[in-house]
Amino acid sequence: MATIILLLVMGITLILSRNIFARFASSQNTPFGRANAKHPKAASMGPVVIGSIMIIAAILGIFGVLEPQ
Repeated sequence: MATIILLLVMGITLILSRNIFARFASSQNTPFGRANAKHPKAASMGPVVIGSIMIIAAILGIFGVLEPQ
């Protein structure tokens, strides 16, 4: 159960961190995306995709689909 909660928290944190780091993307490179002159608030979709997969895995774990053998 602790693993499921950890997956949920980490997934949500990754998705929210994209918004946090995006505001700095106009001035410098961030871990989640390069500075972009055309779209100064743009950031990579990588954290959102990984966070979404973690949340889906946690939901499947709640229903017992991903039970350890």
